[in-house]
Amino acid sequence: MRTTTQNELVKGASASRRGPAISHLLFADDCMLFGEATEKGARILKDIIQEYEMCSGQCVNFGKSTIFYSSNTTEESKVAVSTLLGVRSSSSPERYLGLPNMVGRRKKEAFQNLVDIIVLKIDGWSTRLLSQGGKEIFIKAVLHAIPTYAMSKEEGGLGFRNMAQFNISLLAKQGWRLLNFLDPLVAQVFKAKYFPESNFLNSRLGNSCSYVWRSIWAAKDTLEKGSIWRVGTGVKISVTEDAWIPNYVNIRLSSRVDNLQFDRVADLIDRNNREWDRDLIVNTFPADVADLILQIPLSLEPHEDFLAWRGESSGVFSVRSSYKLLQSLDPTVYALQNIYRDFYRKLWQIEIPTKIKIFIWKISWNYLTNRVNMACRRLANSRICPRCGGGDESMNHLFRECPVTMEMWRALINLDLSTGTRSFVLHYGPYEGTEIPVCMKKRRHPPGQEIKINFDGAFDERSKSSASGVVVRNSSGRVLISRTTIHSGIMSAFAAEAVACRQATQITLDMNIENIIIEGDSLSVIKKCKNINQDKSLIGPFIHDIHRLKLRGRRFEFEYIPKSANNLAHILAKETLRRKEESYLKNGVPEYAAEQARNESVREPD
Repeated sequence: MRTTTQNELVKGASASRRGPAISHLLFADDCMLFGEATEKGARILKDIIQEYEMCSGQCVNFGKSTIFYSSNTTEESKVAVSTLLGVRSSSSPERYLGLPNMVGRRKKEAFQNLVDIIVLKIDGWSTRLLSQGGKEIFIKAVLHAIPTYAMSKEEGGLGFRNMAQFNISLLAKQGWRLLNFLDPLVAQVFKAKYFPESNFLNSRLGNSCSYVWRSIWAAKDTLEKGSIWRVGTGVKISVTEDAWIPNYVNIRLSSRVDNLQFDRVADLIDRNNREWDRDLIVNTFPADVADLILQIPLSLEPHEDFLAWRGESSGVFSVRSSYKLLQSLDPTVYALQNIYRDFYRKLWQIEIPTKIKIFIWKISWNYLTNRVNMACRRLANSRICPRCGGGDESMNHLFRECPVTMEMWRALINLDLSTGTRSFVLHYGPYEGTEIPVCMKKRRHPPGQEIKINFDGAFDERSKSSASGVVVRNSSGRVLISRTTIHSGIMSAFAAEAVACRQATQITLDMNIENIIIEGDSLSVIKKCKNINQDKSLIGPFIHDIHRLKLRGRRFEFEYIPKSANNLAHILAKETLRRKEESYLKNGVPEYAAEQARNESVREPD
């Protein structure tokens, strides 16, 4: 099909004038072929099918095949093509895997069969299991709590998904792919038709658009609220209209600054040394905004600005985080205080039968059918507790104040626990005072002519500063270089580790060594250094620089080591941050780390 299309023997179908021509779509065990509804086109398709059957040994089941013609095809052409191919024609595309291949203007009718199946099951369940009185209680006592079911378990719900919001999240995933991956055929089709000169976020709905595009476009607002720009050159990013400052509550600055003399983030960057223009930022923005801007990392080598997803630390979109975003923006979702969140989190983690967990959950939300609740719904004439007759049967009375309940609690608490306690002591007594051996991971020296570089970062939350400690050793374990550096405007301990890793990579520029091993005790940073894909996280600029340095002809290996094998670099970083003193020494380390260096310089036996 591809060859005949290139030779213009078969003309594929195009969704737009600029879009690619589609000659075939292949699925697991089905395929769709597109061509002209002419006798010439039909003969070519028939020849292709026969050649496929001869080469593969598989035969097309024409009895299960159908032809769908466009509206401008004449009846004579339809009869001629169908007769030549020996395939029946259909007035509308049939279903594939239970779903319609094409959705016209009657969208509700296209998917009505799915709704009918679900409604039929619910109606049958309620009719078989509930009497007339039971249905009344079901509606009054159960259905009013259904909005709570869709809340997360942490918020006090049952963790059921809000299907409308979950559907938007699934559609947002397709929109994210249209925004970041333009090579797939579906992205080429949509881009050519709906946003040929821009991107998905700047696209318009358009007139007479397809049902699929309208559905994906409905999730564009979710992507806009959850996306954030990562600063490269800053040329594409508007200071006031775009979201580009991490951890900023208002997302955009349009309401905080007025009468700016510039509009691009690039104007806030000193291009000569690739640093933020501190004086300009401090004098332009409020203090809290300026601090956040100065903490945004910049790469040493500029790259294009790009969009990331703020809901994930990796910066990559996920349906889960999108659903959480929609839940947080929903005004009908009740936000619990942290103390209640902790209660529900612990409740669902307890290893007890699920029915008991749900019972406790119903108590916490006052969903049990006690006399007070039933009277409020006009299902009971009296509120008085039938056990003690001393007060209204509320949830608090039922489980705490009723004398019958209090007597039951006392009986449970005063159980004889001596047997269980004695069994526990007899079973675990021999282990009392037993020392657990601690395995310390020792540092290994690099083999042959390789050098090994260890790095570590220390972070001060209050001043938002960090210190990096870097140690370079040869194959015998002797220290060649030790370097410590203080960094300002660091937003987290994670970023401090990434800065230290970049420092370790930079220190190799003046070395005439081909094979370099870089070790650190931050597993996440090491994984990012090994990954060749673009990093969209907050520390992406540091990882970008590390990848650029890796391309300069040397062979880098990044390895993770535990903290116990990275003590010297750790001491250098920690003491540098405490003393506020930087150092760069050849063939040695600062005095405060000399003893640790001597201990680690002893080569391990083979």
